[in-house]
Amino acid sequence: MVQLLRVDGRLIHGMVAVTWCGMLRPDILVVANDAAANDEFHAMTLKLAKPGGVEKCFVWTLQKAIDRINSDKYKNKKIFMTVATVEDAYTLAKQCPEIQHINIGPEVDGGDGRVTAGKKEISEGVWINEEKYQLLKELHAMGKEIFAQITTAMTKVEWAEIEKKFES
Repeated sequence: MVQLLRVDGRLIHGMVAVTWCGMLRPDILVVANDAAANDEFHAMTLKLAKPGGVEKCFVWTLQKAIDRINSDKYKNKKIFMTVATVEDAYTLAKQCPEIQHINIGPEVDGGDGRVTAGKKEISEGVWINEEKYQLLKELHAMGKEIFAQITTAMTKVEWAEIEKKFES
């Protein structure tokens, strides 16, 4: 069962390993990212960040994540997934009906770091553009919970608040 799909450009780092895994207490942490899955060194470093209490950490391509989540292999496991972009979250959520909760954290724009130009801040430190908003809007219309929240200690910004920033 996928507990949460989180968009975070850094994939696994302190906030993911400590705060989100601490709150969710998943059995499995999955990074779904084509570049990381196809880079043995990157995949290894991500797996080293697996926090105690988490049984396994996998680094899968998006397609492998779709295949595994839609199979029965991990149905009885609590899974926390991270992806780097809203587009990747959209791909997974569209093809995996089990994904119902999507947390939008900060993306990283390639080698440019966090770019805010042409974007709206939907939560403290979380910026998206119109195209990403439209993808999230489609997922919300499918019944998926969409919210923005960098850490578990910060205020959760629900979909209605995100929508106001783009629809007003």
